[in-house]
Amino acid sequence: RLLLSWGASFFPGDGHSRESHISSATKRGAHDIANLLASELGGRRCEIVSLTSQPELNGKTCVADEYLPDSNQYKVTLETKSKEVINLDPDNLKRRDRTPQDCGYYIEFKNGRTIRHDFDSSEDCKAFVAALNGGETQPVVTEEAEARAEQAAADLLAELGPDDSPS
Repeated sequence: RLLLSWGASFFPGDGHSRESHISSATKRGAHDIANLLASELGGRRCEIVSLTSQPELNGKTCVADEYLPDSNQYKVTLETKSKEVINLDPDNLKRRDRTPQDCGYYIEFKNGRTIRHDFDSSEDCKAFVAALNGGETQPVVTEEAEARAEQAAADLLAELGPDDSPS
């Protein structure tokens, strides 16, 4: 499910097609997963569009958790702090895969614990990350970390000696 929400694709051939995954799930008795994979938006992150009954939800993101074939609708979980679950028609859903810039949540590792922070919008998430970094965007690799890595590599090579180094 997580991979689908981040836009994972199926690859025909080599046993990685959508059909092969559906067949495998069915054989294992995982019918809910098989139905999810068989539907167009199942498991995918979507944006709510053209919803006239609740226009305040237009533009919000959700995850299509389950396809309901009898009503041709999806049971979706809103990506808000409330995690409200509603049923929507496929016409009211537009696929919108997660990206690092538009993730909807932030995972923090602190004191040996994993903490997931959920946000009502990408803007809230970006503001949270900016606050963590003191208002500055931190590079993925800092100059200090790069210098430490280079020093560690030099120390290892010195310890190995010229005869032990890989060629």
